[in-house]
Amino acid sequence: MKVAIIGSRGQLGQDLVKTAPSQLDLVTFTRGDFDITDRIDVFDFLAGEEKFDVVINTAAFHRTDQCEDEPEKAFLVNATGVKNLAEACDKANAILIHISTDYVFDGGKIKTKEPYYEDDAPNPVNIYGVSKLAGEYIVRNYLEKYYIVRSSSLYGVAGASGKGGNFPYTILKKAKAGEKLRVVDDMYMVPTHTFDLAQGIWRLLLERHPYGVYHITHEGYCTWYEFAVKILETVGLKADIEPVKHTAFPTRAKRPLWSVLGTRKGVKLPPWEEGLRRFVDMIN
Repeated sequence: MKVAIIGSRGQLGQDLVKTAPSQLDLVTFTRGDFDITDRIDVFDFLAGEEKFDVVINTAAFHRTDQCEDEPEKAFLVNATGVKNLAEACDKANAILIHISTDYVFDGGKIKTKEPYYEDDAPNPVNIYGVSKLAGEYIVRNYLEKYYIVRSSSLYGVAGASGKGGNFPYTILKKAKAGEKLRVVDDMYMVPTHTFDLAQGIWRLLLERHPYGVYHITHEGYCTWYEFAVKILETVGLKADIEPVKHTAFPTRAKRPLWSVLGTRKGVKLPPWEEGLRRFVDMIN
């Protein structure tokens, strides 16, 4: 099985490469190889002479606040670029695995504290979420052979190149510098280690789960403050850390207060605390 990974230098892309089963013929692509918004490039690489059985798309414009100011760019990458990939996969008869986000939901389930499942109706509250949902609809309407994988609050050893690191690295850097930490304690999510997510994606493919939409995150949930406390505890660092409301950090984009994904099908990951311990072991 020949597999193309789009965005192979990102934190998820690198972990997909690290965890790829040996029986796969892996070919990696970065933005330097081709830009998914360039339709000609996409078709040349993915639907030309070199045939792929599977294409995994991790590429996205995910700077949430910047998306509010640059909606055209958000839709160019997260929707138009995805349309290019979907059409190329359709021509090549390849499976498309497209990575999406918890931000397609509005957070209204905070009233019941129930996770969002695959069949819940999306209702994004910011441009990033709207553009990612548009990409999902394109995949679903253009292809029969696809997996849309929604996940949340990703962090990995490589860090997110577009965001200058990730949440654990930021917490550890500030704690080691002796800075006081103020962390939001009224926004809930599921921290997801990209190493574990990558393994879940490979399982989804190789176990031949039915095509469709899947949520792959760790089990459980927490606030960003609770995550920060657990990071410090796992590493063995002490810091002055204060829980605050999300209003203490005004942002350009509105964010859902409840971003907890759950699954009734597909692949389940271990509790988020276990994913964090694995991450800490990897960086120490």
